[in-house]
Amino acid sequence: MEINKIENIKTNDNETIPYKSLSIIIPTYNEEENIERCLRDIPKMAWEVEILVMDDGKDKTTEIAEKIGKELGNVFVHHSSEKRGKGGAFLLGLEKAKGDVVIIMDGDLTVGGQELARLVKPIFNGEVDFVNGTRFFYPMEKGAMTTTNKIGNKIFAFMTSIVLRTWFTDVFCGSKAFVRKKLAGKLSEKEWPDLELLFEASKAKLRIKEVPVPYRRRMGGDSKVNALGTGNVLLKSFFRNLLKR
Repeated sequence: MEINKIENIKTNDNETIPYKSLSIIIPTYNEEENIERCLRDIPKMAWEVEILVMDDGKDKTTEIAEKIGKELGNVFVHHSSEKRGKGGAFLLGLEKAKGDVVIIMDGDLTVGGQELARLVKPIFNGEVDFVNGTRFFYPMEKGAMTTTNKIGNKIFAFMTSIVLRTWFTDVFCGSKAFVRKKLAGKLSEKEWPDLELLFEASKAKLRIKEVPVPYRRRMGGDSKVNALGTGNVLLKSFFRNLLKR
C-alpha cells in the first residue's frame, strides 16, 4: 500500500492569493485565565479576519472575550448554557463563519496566535486545501504534553495514516485549517473534531499538508484531556469515521 508522505511547508510571499478572508474559531470551556492573552496574541494579518469565540463554560470567559471584542472590533462571542463539547462548539462556529478559510484554535495558548498566519498561508497561496498542524517537529516546552499522550497520539497517527494512505505525524493538534466551502455541511462530530476533519478532508480528496508549530505548556486553567477518558472517546471517533468511509 502506497502512503503519501506529508512534507513541511515553505511559502513564497509573492505567490497569488486566491482567498481573501479568514475565520478563526476558538471553542472554549472555562478559559478565563487564558482568553484575553489568547485574543491579544493574534496579530494583524494580510487578510480580512474575524474571530469567533464559541464558549459553553461557566466562568468569566464570555465576559472577558466580549470586553476584548469591543476593543478589537473583529471578535464575535457566542455563549451556550449547554455544554456542547469542543466539536459541537466548533460546528456552531463553522455555521456562523464567513471567511474563505477557517482555522480552529485552542484557547489555552499551547499554540500561540503568532503561528496562525504561517499555518493558513499555504491555503491562501493556493498550494493546498487543508493544513494539519504538527507539534512533533520542534522540541516541546517542558510539561506541554505527557508521555502517555505522546504515545497515544503516535498510535492514532499511525492508524490514521494507514487508513487514509497519507502520512500524518500528529492527528490531535488543535490547529487545523481548511477552505470553508470544501468541508461545510460535511462535519458532525460533537466531542473531539480532529479525526473527523482529517477523514472528511481525505474523503473530499482535499490537498493536505502538515505545518509544524511550536507547542507550549498550558498557560492557565486545567487541561480538558484525560488520558483514559479522552482516549476512549477518540477510539470510538476513529472507528465511527472508519465506518463512514
